[in-house]
Amino acid sequence: MIYRLVLAVAVTTALIGATTPALSTARADAADGTMERQLDELAAELETLIDTDDATPAGDAQRVVEVRLPARTHTSAGVDHLRFRERAGVGVATWRVESRERTERLVDIPIRPPAPAGRLEEPGPHRLVFVLARSGGRRVLTVHRFKSEAAARGGHA
Repeated sequence: MIYRLVLAVAVTTALIGATTPALSTARADAADGTMERQLDELAAELETLIDTDDATPAGDAQRVVEVRLPARTHTSAGVDHLRFRERAGVGVATWRVESRERTERLVDIPIRPPAPAGRLEEPGPHRLVFVLARSGGRRVLTVHRFKSEAAARGGHA
């Protein structure tokens, strides 16, 4: 009887040890997949903005978008943070899932966040305003958190 119990515990422990890394990878892949799909849609929206609107010093051309950071659940590892920035003259989004950091190119012009540490960390939906402007003779996108309809009408959100 004791031998069966010891054997059952040993087999259960081995099974848990064998499946844990696979589950962790699947959860991280789910979070990455969610972010990749959203950022592909965002890239298409920003490309449309760049192609159809004029960049002015006042930043009249803008788009309000919603990005949802996946929360940590049984099926998703969750996203630790998301930030937008410029890398080698193009706009990119960088996010972290567990210990892996991923970067995806969004547009062919720079994206400038409101502050160097401007990043999204809370899970859930975030409304953002991307503004196409002209700065120093170059077209750039700036990104801000959306505050309200009144603030959007009165200037950048």
